[in-house]
This record gives sequence, C-alpha cells and structure tokens, in this order.
Amino acid sequence: MPLTRLLAAAAALLAVAAAHAQAPTPAELDRTLTGRWQGELVYRDYQSDRRFSLPVRTEVRLADDGATLTRESRFDDGPARGTVLITTVSQYDTSGMRVTAASFRRGREVETVTEQARVLEHGGAEQWKAEWLRQGIDGDQPSDIRVTVTRRGDELRAVKEVRALRPAGGAEAPWVFRNETVLRRAP
Repeated sequence: MPLTRLLAAAAALLAVAAAHAQAPTPAELDRTLTGRWQGELVYRDYQSDRRFSLPVRTEVRLADDGATLTRESRFDDGPARGTVLITTVSQYDTSGMRVTAASFRRGREVETVTEQARVLEHGGAEQWKAEWLRQGIDGDQPSDIRVTVTRRGDELRAVKEVRALRPAGGAEAPWVFRNETVLRRAP
C-alpha cells in the first residue's frame, strides 16, 4: 500500500474515532436537562381514542453523586383528582446506555423500569435526539414502549409510542402514539 493511501486511511480512522469519542451517552444528555421546565402533556385516551392536553411543570435535579437524576412532574388532572405529582428517580449503568428508574405517584403501585437508550442525533448539548426502549404493560397488554426525546435549544419534546408485542410467527404491530410532553425552560 502506498504511503499516501496508508496515511489517508489512518486519518480517516482517526476522524471516525474522534467523532465517536465526542458523541455523548444518553446519560450525559439526560444530565443536561437539570432545571425547571413547563409546557403541555398531550395524551391519547384509550376509551375514546381522543387526545387531551394538560399544562405540566417538571423539575429535573442531579444529586450530589453526579449520577442520580430526580424528575418531579406536576399536572392538574381535573376537579376529581386535582394536582398529580409523579416523582421519578433514575440512574444509568456505567455504559451510560441503560437506565433503571422508579416512578412514584400517589394511589398507584411504584413502577420500576429498565430501558435501553441510544443517541440518534447529536449537534451539541442543546441539539440532540435520543430514544429509550423497553418492554412493559400498556393498555393492559404486553407492549414495546419507546420514548423519543428531542431537544432543540430551550424546547424539549418527548413522544411516547407503544406497540403490542409480536405474537410468535406474527407480523410486527405498528407504533401507536400514547402521549407527548412539550416543555420549555422555565424562567
């Protein structure tokens, strides 16, 4: 192999390695969300198949250990239920790609989930898209659950979609909208 080709190949490998080294993990991106956010929660009601919208406020805090994230989200669920508080505590494994979280909501069982996460796009700390995937129960049936989070500056959009698990030998079901949260940094 001529020296110029060898040098070109080495330069290309270094460029790929540098780009890969600069790509953050989902854990690192999640930590950029600390602070107060406000906006709207839009969800699909399974009984009526209609979408409803509620104002929501969220605060994300990073614990002193630099690894544990706490999210507190509040929304008004009407006169019968009043203000709903959902507190989620999460921590990533050492790869920064797998997260375990526990969510607490008055009147419900504690929900514990483990998700696999990956970065889909990255253009800086405030310009990225990532997804979190897991299996769980949605609408009383076993489902794949996907949350795609897009950050564009001070706007944060999280779209949750679900699909029924594929039966043995069956076709894969399409992803179906479940809910969406659109937030802006609060002053």
